[in-house]
Amino acid sequence: MPGVRRIYLDHAATTPLDPVVREAMARALDGPYGNPSSQHWAGREAVRLLDDARDTIAQSLDAQAAEVCFTSGGTEAANLAVLGRAVQMRGGRVVVGATEHHCVLRAADLAGSLGGSVHVLAVDSQGLVNPDDVRDALAEPTAVVSVMHANNETGTLQPVADIARICAERETAFFCDAVQTWGVLPLPEADLLAVSAHKAYGPKGVGTLRIRPGTRVQPMLVGGGQERERRAGTENLLGIVGMAAAAMALPLNAAEHLTRVRDAFETEVLERMDGVQVSSAAVPRHPGICHLTIEGVSAESLLIRLDQVGLAASSGAACSSGAIEASHVLLAMGFSPQQAATGVRFSFGRTTTIEEAQLAAEKVTEAVRALRR
Repeated sequence: MPGVRRIYLDHAATTPLDPVVREAMARALDGPYGNPSSQHWAGREAVRLLDDARDTIAQSLDAQAAEVCFTSGGTEAANLAVLGRAVQMRGGRVVVGATEHHCVLRAADLAGSLGGSVHVLAVDSQGLVNPDDVRDALAEPTAVVSVMHANNETGTLQPVADIARICAERETAFFCDAVQTWGVLPLPEADLLAVSAHKAYGPKGVGTLRIRPGTRVQPMLVGGGQERERRAGTENLLGIVGMAAAAMALPLNAAEHLTRVRDAFETEVLERMDGVQVSSAAVPRHPGICHLTIEGVSAESLLIRLDQVGLAASSGAACSSGAIEASHVLLAMGFSPQQAATGVRFSFGRTTTIEEAQLAAEKVTEAVRALRR
């Protein structure tokens, strides 16, 4: 796209690699090459690097090093938490929010097919789970409750502190998907908590499940004794080093910056257009996520046109077998399939400027006007 200024507003999908992370990984390429599980000098050099990285990441998670279980990313971490906990409890019941990420919902379904049961918590029009519904659900013995910190589509922040407290009272494990909030907001208390490096300017293919002492999960990958026998397989040392560098680079004021940029974008869009609604605007949201439904314009058509003018955004729709499916998140919030088909997510990052946000709003306005003609 020669001559077109590109603006990336899809940070909730993935973030660019921080130069500091790139440098740390480049150094590691020339560093220890041994297997961290080997007992000789090459293995000891590698395990020292692994231990240092584990300590750094644990500190960012307010955890002890022993609580850090490395995975291939957020999806594996969620599978290990939900399915691993259900299997550990011999087919126990799983309670999940209706707007959880598919990696949670499908792990819960699999747990159900293996002899357990699944209870889905409804959400209101803003996407919120009612903590009283969690309390009611726990009237029956439950292996794990899964409610995410911030929704990846709408940004809705769930009342996870209340939910964690209810689970603790009932002595039930609470899993929280914090993939969208690591490095942006203070992390919630949870027995099991997932984060992913590539959502925080680290490399793809590495994540962490924080496992609090006393919470046991059945390993989903078996073979070796790595990660305290919770996840077999030689550790992705290069990725873990990158994740540790990303943890060290987490900014202190991320939420403040993202809020300013998001608000500038929303203000500009709402002033320029009618028939636009900000999803979950009445409740606390992730500061870097803006989800819009735009009357009379399909998300698919809008995203194609925005791509043509250099603006990267995304929809909540999933593409399966060539068919565009309505967002399960929006449907759970009470949107009709037609409304859900107009949903578009814009997500902002550390380097996004106010000027870029305003220019993006202008591009969106022009694209919508053209599609409405």
